[in-house]
Amino acid sequence: MKLLNKKPKKNKGQVTEKGRRSVLTAFILLFPSMIIAGLSTLEPTVEMSVLAIALFFYQAVLIKNFIDDHYKQQE
Repeated sequence: MKLLNKKPKKNKGQVTEKGRRSVLTAFILLFPSMIIAGLSTLEPTVEMSVLAIALFFYQAVLIKNFIDDHYKQQE
C-alpha cells in the first residue's frame, strides 16, 4: 500500500557562504542579549523574568529580519 501524503526528501546540500555569514552575524548579535536575559532571570520576580525572555525573542526576530534584508541586498 502506497502512502498518499509522502513528502519528497529535501536535498541537504552544502552550506553557502551567505548562510554561514548570516548565522555568525546572528550569533554575534544575539549572544550578549541572551546573557543579559539569562542574568535578569536571577531576579526573584517572575514578571522580570518573563519580560526579559519576551524581549530576547522580540530582539531575535528583529535581528533575523535585519540579517535577511542585509544579505539579500548583497546578492
